[in-house]
Amino acid sequence: MEGGCRRRVSFQTLTLRTELSLFLSALLVLAIGLAGGTAIYQSARNMRHELTTEYQLFAENRAFALRDNFEILEDELKRLAVSPQVNLDDDNLAPELQMLSGAHQNSVLYNTAVLLLDAAGTCVGSVPDRVEYRRQSFGDRVWFKEARASRDSAGSHPIFRSTDEPDIGRTIKIVQPIVREGRFTGALVGMIALGEANLITPALHDNLPPRTDAMLIDESGRIIYPPGRVLASSGSDWERAVHAATSGVPGTLTGEANREEALFAYSPVRAATRFSVVFAWPWSALNANLRQQVWTLAGILLFGFVVAVIAGLTLAAYLTRPLHALGESAIRIARGERLPSVRPPFPGRTEEVRALVAAFEHMETAIRQRDDELREAAAMLEHRVRDRTQKLVATQEALVDAERFAAMGKTSAAIAHEIKNTLNGLGMAVELIVEDPANGTRVARLRPQVAGEIARLRDVVDSLLSFSRSPRIELGSADLVPVIEQARALLGDLAADRGTTVTIDGPASLPLYCDSHKMKGVLVNLIKNAVEAGSQVRVSATVDDAQVVVEVADDGPGLTDDVRKHLFEPFFTTKPNGTGLGLPTSQRYVEAHGGALEVGGGPSALGGALFRVRLPRVVRGDVSGRVAAAAAPAAGGRGA
Repeated sequence: MEGGCRRRVSFQTLTLRTELSLFLSALLVLAIGLAGGTAIYQSARNMRHELTTEYQLFAENRAFALRDNFEILEDELKRLAVSPQVNLDDDNLAPELQMLSGAHQNSVLYNTAVLLLDAAGTCVGSVPDRVEYRRQSFGDRVWFKEARASRDSAGSHPIFRSTDEPDIGRTIKIVQPIVREGRFTGALVGMIALGEANLITPALHDNLPPRTDAMLIDESGRIIYPPGRVLASSGSDWERAVHAATSGVPGTLTGEANREEALFAYSPVRAATRFSVVFAWPWSALNANLRQQVWTLAGILLFGFVVAVIAGLTLAAYLTRPLHALGESAIRIARGERLPSVRPPFPGRTEEVRALVAAFEHMETAIRQRDDELREAAAMLEHRVRDRTQKLVATQEALVDAERFAAMGKTSAAIAHEIKNTLNGLGMAVELIVEDPANGTRVARLRPQVAGEIARLRDVVDSLLSFSRSPRIELGSADLVPVIEQARALLGDLAADRGTTVTIDGPASLPLYCDSHKMKGVLVNLIKNAVEAGSQVRVSATVDDAQVVVEVADDGPGLTDDVRKHLFEPFFTTKPNGTGLGLPTSQRYVEAHGGALEVGGGPSALGGALFRVRLPRVVRGDVSGRVAAAAAPAAGGRGA
């Protein structure tokens, strides 16, 4: 406690110069921190975008290099296929083999072999001459069937396929059909073993950035290079990149490779192939320069913080000098001493101080704008969270109320059932007593009282049963004016006994689509409550394009604020013999129609209570949903 007091006292006794130094230093540090953080963020973002673009171009350049190599391979086979020396219709293969041998000696394009196949797919010669290919039949291979189906006499559509061959491994076959006079006579097949030195793979492993992983894939996503792999791991980001590459459109994506965040870039090779290249680089390797820049900026910011503190101390010392002069003047005035002629302190620097103040005001405005933007974003987020929370709370409360009222409804039904059985037995007992002539005098005196109590209990039972059941409405065309008249007529005896006048104001007709029986019960309950409350009751009805409004007003004592809070709660009543279920049941019937039962906010025009029923003129197709929503007992009751 004593330490806390010392801290408060020491803080309160700080000099203005110290407080101003702390304030200016904090202000400058905050400004530099915001500017530096923004600079670091923008630098990282721009660098990442530039790296993505750069390595996308890298992938496209390597695909372009592969395309050039494949086109060279295509042109070589096309040249040989259209040569007049290639004639498989005669039995003399010497010219063809001599031409292929010369082409192979003067070319390094096909590192494995060039095969000459006849129309049936049988190898009739190869350069170099390899034993495993002599008279070998390739007629059942898919790539040979595709070549045999070609009818292009110019031979301009070679077929590229990747296959695994015994003793050689993964190879790329370039199949050039030989067509003479529109007839397929054979094919030239150039074979390139990817496991040996060739013209293709250098683009996938030479002069690559550090930690580069490269693939060559076909149109089905099968990996051609490196030879040791076939398919990308299922569910991995490599599989996602390979799938994207098969679309034939260059692009990039970010994922995970070798348990590191990586950048994937892919591009189609095109030419006559349907191959694509896919590269991957870990971001940790690509961001090496970015981290260096971040550390450099961090050092600059740290230096800026130190400079800001020194500047704050210096500016505080400079700005408080005029204040010290004013303080001395105030002390002189307190002593009653006369002041010299009024002169601004440090007249030679007044404009500089003003300029400095203006600069700080400008800086403060800029910081305030940034703070306002942050506060607006925070306020918007807080507003959204509050709205969602309110909706969740309302939903939870509705569910709790529904469960509670459902339990109350079941309890009410059980109680009503038991009371009804008892009333039936009591009624039969009374009838047996009445039949005994010896009880004539006593029966004459007690019979009206017993009959009245039984009737009252039956009314209570009916109220409990109505409250416990889900409201089921039967909609139909009706006129609300006769319904109001019938409700008043049903209460004619009660109104006459109490000397209450019930008047009706409204149009001659109010056509409405509703359950007239249920609405009559609602109006009977409201008018009965009004008759029991006062001597004047007015029922008014109005209509507009969307809804019908019926108001029931009386000149009774009205409703207190405490009664209004509990008005629609089940079993709440202000009557000595009321059940507290009349208004809850009426509210459920009205809500089942898609309407609302409301209580006026203040006294009615007659000075008492005012109840208002709002009903839509046209009940839409979601009435069933409203009925289901109203099936759980609604809150409240003024009395039955």
